[in-house]
Amino acid sequence: MKHILMLGDSLVEWGNWEELLPEITVLNRGRAGEFLPELSLRLAEEVAASRGHDVILLQSGTNDILSGNAGFPSIYTTMLPRLRLMEEECPIILCSLAPMPLIPLPRIRAVNKELHQLSAEVENCFFLDLVEPFISQCLPITHPGFLNDQVHFSTRGYQVWAGEIRKQLASIFPAADKN
Repeated sequence: MKHILMLGDSLVEWGNWEELLPEITVLNRGRAGEFLPELSLRLAEEVAASRGHDVILLQSGTNDILSGNAGFPSIYTTMLPRLRLMEEECPIILCSLAPMPLIPLPRIRAVNKELHQLSAEVENCFFLDLVEPFISQCLPITHPGFLNDQVHFSTRGYQVWAGEIRKQLASIFPAADKN
């Protein structure tokens, strides 16, 4: 069974990961309302306190972009290399922003393009795009990906995210057992 350290904001914190990813042990270190600079500040403490994980997943930036700070990806330019120094061998998954209805899709795509480029600059760092899976698997009326606040994931949104995490883990650990 794989162990994953998940760091981020309310999208991480509010996930029912035991139900969504029963085959994976998730250490949920999400904090509702957190901005990326705050995650960056607690990064070393969180990594040190959670030894034994096989992969680290980062999902942060939602609150930053909602507050008008589209420049938040620049924090990852120092944060990802610091994380790589702390965890030399551990794969890192950097999640994109999801296509929140409150933010124009071209803006989300531009930020995600920057996040993708930053992940490519760090060894053993993988970018997990949530835009296309949400667009193709979440239907506004019958299977919405977001709650009424248009920011937080619905049950369907979490199911799509969990499915994408599974796919990413399978590509990182292709010979892993299927517990």
